[in-house]
Amino acid sequence: MKPSACIGLALLICLLPACRGSAPEEFSPLPAESAWHVADHRDDLIMQSCPDGTGDGFAMSFLLDVKPVTLGDEATASEALGGLDYLGGWALSTAPGSFGGLSGLKVLPAGDLLAVSDGGALVEIGFDPSELAPTGQATLAFLRDAYGEIMTGKAEADSEGLEYDDGLAFISFERHHRVLAYAYGTCGSNARGIPVSDITSSPASLGASIRGNSGAEGLAQLDRQLLVGLETVIDRLGPVAVIDENGVPQFAAREWIDGEGLPLVGLDAKDGTLYSLHRAYNPLTGNSILIAATGPQKKTRILGRIARPITVDNFEGIAVSEGPDGDIRLFVIADDNFSEKQRTLLFAFRVRSTGG
Repeated sequence: MKPSACIGLALLICLLPACRGSAPEEFSPLPAESAWHVADHRDDLIMQSCPDGTGDGFAMSFLLDVKPVTLGDEATASEALGGLDYLGGWALSTAPGSFGGLSGLKVLPAGDLLAVSDGGALVEIGFDPSELAPTGQATLAFLRDAYGEIMTGKAEADSEGLEYDDGLAFISFERHHRVLAYAYGTCGSNARGIPVSDITSSPASLGASIRGNSGAEGLAQLDRQLLVGLETVIDRLGPVAVIDENGVPQFAAREWIDGEGLPLVGLDAKDGTLYSLHRAYNPLTGNSILIAATGPQKKTRILGRIARPITVDNFEGIAVSEGPDGDIRLFVIADDNFSEKQRTLLFAFRVRSTGG
């Protein structure tokens, strides 16, 4: 999504994604049997998403122009990335105009990256984990609705968050706030979007309304529970809900994320830790990015801050994976908004065992 424009520095933190409502006075974990679990629905989702079987549909394949990117001054970058080591960065571009707007991000089992575009598409980016670099190969598949029709228009196709589980891609959408499941690993671009959660504009457990462009930007699985994170800011926190067995987001089922007042735009999880990406925009100072990790005790650790003079853009997607030496790697990707004034940047980091 496009970063919100605001007038003056005073609006940098209260960035329109919402400064109203209040966090629940008490959070109460959702019992395991009351949560929505992928394993309980996998077979039905694959059958509904691929009613015509395993035949793969049309996917656009193309080459990416990959240019290395540095963060800038090493001392400044090292101070800003107290909990991260910078492993590399790349600017990705190509001729097809449908490439761009990348938001949600996941690392696939073989190491390639899967991203979702807010233009209504899944984009697979070739990545060599041993060389730690993009391969220059990519494919793009447009998203379909439950009837097999390709989605069009921002109202229905504004896809933002991504989770991936053994061939099933879960995608969250803004404007029409919802989560759909795609059996991408079974029938590729023929996969139909099957409803998992319909998120109303005023969820009872949220205590506030969700604006059209401030919805479900983050999506992740943690302890077998499907989590949805909103770009809405309430009490300087990023609301996170657990999807219950009926597909209803329960915002009082777990503590929200302290992103220092910056809107939550990306989520991923590994080994009981939830990694989050937060972004604010000011027309005078540009983008401010914060990367955080929230452990099992719900204590949030700030891993790094990216802002000028460090190389920065409109980062919206975050993915976590395990490196060859057992280290934790983080990838973040920027949404260029299909604008010539912005870039699709991909950064790779290693998480330090302790803060710097």
